[in-house]
Amino acid sequence: MRSEKIILHIDFNSFFASVEQQANPFLRGKAIAVAGKGKEAIDVHSIEKKGARVRVDNLPYMRSVITTASREAKAQGIKTAMATWEARRILPSLLIIPGDPRKYSEITSRMMTILRSYADAVEQFSADEAFADITCASGGDYLGATLLGERIRADIKRECGAYCTASIGISNNRLLSKLASESFKPNGFTVVPPEDALAFTASRPLQDFCGIGPRIVKRLESLGVTSIETLRSFPLSRLTHEFKSYGQFLFDAAHGRGSDLVSDDVRDPKSVGHSYTFPSNLLSHAEVRKNLLFLADRVASRMRKHGFASTHLTAYVRYEDFSGTGATKKFKEPICDGLEILENALKLLSPTIEVDRGIRLLGVTASGLTKLQGSFPLLHKESQTRKALRSLDKITARYGSGTWQRASTLSTEFKERVSGWHYDHEA
Repeated sequence: MRSEKIILHIDFNSFFASVEQQANPFLRGKAIAVAGKGKEAIDVHSIEKKGARVRVDNLPYMRSVITTASREAKAQGIKTAMATWEARRILPSLLIIPGDPRKYSEITSRMMTILRSYADAVEQFSADEAFADITCASGGDYLGATLLGERIRADIKRECGAYCTASIGISNNRLLSKLASESFKPNGFTVVPPEDALAFTASRPLQDFCGIGPRIVKRLESLGVTSIETLRSFPLSRLTHEFKSYGQFLFDAAHGRGSDLVSDDVRDPKSVGHSYTFPSNLLSHAEVRKNLLFLADRVASRMRKHGFASTHLTAYVRYEDFSGTGATKKFKEPICDGLEILENALKLLSPTIEVDRGIRLLGVTASGLTKLQGSFPLLHKESQTRKALRSLDKITARYGSGTWQRASTLSTEFKERVSGWHYDHEA
């Protein structure tokens, strides 16, 4: 019988905003927010030190959202996913900073390096959080785990900076360690040994549990379940009847049980997609084609990088009024060429697209991924275009994404995202 594991979860606090404050002393102590796509949020952004004052001139807010707010901004009502114009209305003095994905990915990389220097296994959960199996590294007891956690915090302070604080949770499974790290912020440190699991889970609201979102909470409330204690007393048979296999998860969560598997293995993706919200509406078919081609090349390049081709393609559009449409197509043979993706995306959208309504967003998603046999593309006859793509993929692998672009898309510029699991320049 194997011994019980000890799992650590670490989560940076106000990640993007904290990194910006660490990098720029003039932003420290100020209410700031990081916008979603680089400089799209701000055309002219100048910060000047005037004694104790910080001045921001000429901030025309465009179509972006708040990806992270600093502690000072959160205290005044600014939240993640809030539109920049809404945040500005709530707090006129808010400084909205253009996101810098390469800066953030450097801090993510440093965090993962620190964890790997101590842990038996490390699994990145998002750009700013990770799980680590510290069973052996801690000596298998919670005193050792606590001391190890403090060493990790000290290393992060040294390697990432004092403003890049992180909350840590330690317990015997992933569910509890994540719940623990999120229970006390910022810069919290919570240890939940197995004997305290039931009391600890009972002290937390339903929505604090990873995997219990607003819709699940509403369904549970309709059944009379309003707390972990009432969920704990709810029969498993009724939970599985109401929620199918998800009922078992809810039952286990209420009792503080969860998976203790931390895997270094990177799982194969189920799909590869790219969407983009434009600074101004697209109003012509030519603009749609040009921007779809840019998206299609991004998706195709990412698939080929990881050795995949797609058997299903979905294309979708969102209009100025936020309504939208989309369609999916299945292929007999997998595809992984940007031009093929473009032509099929256009066929999917052409019957219903209405450019005169003003197109706010375009998206392309390749799914039904299958591993390529041999080097790309060996699915069809050789052509000069495919040979060129092979060479371009080698250039991308050596110098990074964005090192080449089709002539027809030279006037198209997509700002890099600063949220999600990975960054565009790493894709």
